[in-house]
Amino acid sequence: MQSQGPFSPSTSRPITLSAAAEGQVYLLFALAMGLTVLGLLFGITFALPLLTSGFHFVILISELAIIFTARLWMEKSPLNYLLFGLFPILSGLMIAPYIMYVLTGYANGGPILMNAFAATACMAAGAGVFAKTTKWNLGVMGKALFFALIGLIFMGILQIFIPGLRGGATEMFLSGAGVVIFALFTAYDIQRVSSMARLGANPFMLALSLYLDIFNLFLYILRFMLAISGQRR
Repeated sequence: MQSQGPFSPSTSRPITLSAAAEGQVYLLFALAMGLTVLGLLFGITFALPLLTSGFHFVILISELAIIFTARLWMEKSPLNYLLFGLFPILSGLMIAPYIMYVLTGYANGGPILMNAFAATACMAAGAGVFAKTTKWNLGVMGKALFFALIGLIFMGILQIFIPGLRGGATEMFLSGAGVVIFALFTAYDIQRVSSMARLGANPFMLALSLYLDIFNLFLYILRFMLAISGQRR
């Protein structure tokens, strides 16, 4: 007989606890997505001042500070709600100038943007179905995904300093690799939500991880579509 946690397998209490814990994670995730849209709309309205005032860099530093100090504030209420809610708003503000650049710099920017949203939703849903139905333990991918992410970040830094890496085949390869990495991260974290939520893991940490997966998945899908079919004005 398989154990289902600290309670008897003949009862439904572990399943109820797991469902409630998972529900809290996905509720926080949905809240984060909604706040991202709010930040994006505000950022689009003030995209030019954000770029010209240097406030964009303040937003980036604030986001990094929230992420790297997450373990210090995740358990402290109401600070955890405040910072968790602030982060997606800042993320929306952060990408607003890029979204404006896509819409104004590419003749087909609008359709590409909508396709990127749709593709992100489909890939995230597919990753969720795979994570929920597979018998594989996706946790074994953790270290490989981490090192792949480090490599992706390193190549992104090189793109800043080496203009030749910003376009063409290199951009297509890196953005495609980013799509694959974050699609796998999404499946990995969805399975992790199912297992760790039941064990009492912090819902804010799980929701933030899943949010970052799908947020970055969208950005890399958008980059990949622009690299393949973007028509500059």
